[in-house]
Amino acid sequence: MSEIISSRANPKIKDAALLSKNPRPERFLVEGFHMVEMARTAGCLDEVFAVKDPGFTEVKTFLVTREIIEKISVSKNPEPILGIAHLPKNKPLGKKVLVLDRVQDPGNVGTLIRTAASFGFDDVMLLPGTCSPINAKSIASTQGALFLTNLIICKSLEEGFESLCQRGLSVVGTALKGAEDLDSASFSAGAGIALVLGNEGRGISEWVREHCDHLIRIPMKGMESLNVGIAGGILMYHFRQV
Repeated sequence: MSEIISSRANPKIKDAALLSKNPRPERFLVEGFHMVEMARTAGCLDEVFAVKDPGFTEVKTFLVTREIIEKISVSKNPEPILGIAHLPKNKPLGKKVLVLDRVQDPGNVGTLIRTAASFGFDDVMLLPGTCSPINAKSIASTQGALFLTNLIICKSLEEGFESLCQRGLSVVGTALKGAEDLDSASFSAGAGIALVLGNEGRGISEWVREHCDHLIRIPMKGMESLNVGIAGGILMYHFRQV
């Protein structure tokens, strides 16, 4: 299923190069052997561009030059393989959901998706204002976890919280003030938990705060707050057995 392309001006190459600037959930770039294999294993890999034939019999493969790889890639020193992939189809919410409210740094978004997959938060809900999970830096930071995660991209706050309510989850927001310390929090998350993390500088929005069932904070000494990626890792580890 391989085809040779030798020209950087080939329409197929031009179309692939545009995806770095205009990715869509149904069509975006993944770079490097690891990411391509993760997409392939998840059944989300649609096309491959490679300097050498990777032997993928089930995926259309284009054999190209190193210069073409460099034209398509956003990396300074790209690996000699990249692919076009799509996100997995959405599934019903499970028992543990990570909710991101206006988290804007793509590295943080990608890291949180990867951490969620590591601690059993199989669903990640992205509220309006959150950086796209298919931003090139987000994708790289997930290390392939976006293909293991049920990513729900919400068009409105109401849409997201309605689905959490229907699932019967305890919605737990993070805040610095008016919140219980994590170590002594008294609520029960037996039916499941939706853990809400907010913007790097401003935290969760007032609307989201008012619609949370509980507010918690990580007790700290000497510092007021943590990077959202670090805080998310601590909290998801804490709730890993819910």
